[in-house]
Amino acid sequence: MTGMPHGTSPSRASVREAYDLATDAYARKFLDELDHKPLDRELLAEVASLVGPERPVLDLGCGPGHTTAYLNSLGLAVTGVDLSPNMIAKASECFPQTQFVVGDFFALPSESSSIAGIVALYCIVHLTPDDLRPAFVEMFRVLSGGGVLLLSFHVGSEVVRAENFLDTSAVLEFRFFEPAEVKAALIAVGFDRIDVRIREPYATEYPSQRCYVFAHKPPNDP
Repeated sequence: MTGMPHGTSPSRASVREAYDLATDAYARKFLDELDHKPLDRELLAEVASLVGPERPVLDLGCGPGHTTAYLNSLGLAVTGVDLSPNMIAKASECFPQTQFVVGDFFALPSESSSIAGIVALYCIVHLTPDDLRPAFVEMFRVLSGGGVLLLSFHVGSEVVRAENFLDTSAVLEFRFFEPAEVKAALIAVGFDRIDVRIREPYATEYPSQRCYVFAHKPPNDP
């Protein structure tokens, strides 16, 4: 990807096209992944506890909607957001009782200070380091004071290029990040109370450490 993150830039278009192409294969592989990820379920429950019932939450990069539906089952008023129209169509088909919209997390379809929580599991994996702050600025904008962000990513500094993603001919690059780099970008845009947690990969996953970060918008920030 290039350092041109916004809207209709070629990098965003290429990511959208790749996931449109890989939608069915992605859903087959990942729809039940939370069944095998106890820590992820615990952290999503922690988000629900921090946010409170029926409060608005966004699930960014929601893919086929399984995490969004899980958050919905925890009592949150959650909307899944994904860049790929095909992914949103698949999510709506798989989970018709849950709300999904096509959207870009550099220009979220939400009013400022209107969202109590954001879940962004691996949604930064196609960004460059220079893209982090603009993405976090937009997340910060839509969160209300005291709102919580749960972010996850692969730990490291490498870029893994998939020439034939899930055997679909889609091409994607996955970028790993060091936790200190992500934490610094979050602090730079205004987040505080940052809690960094790292786990080893499960047996069924790509063999990389995973980082989960809780970050909060200060309560007195409008």
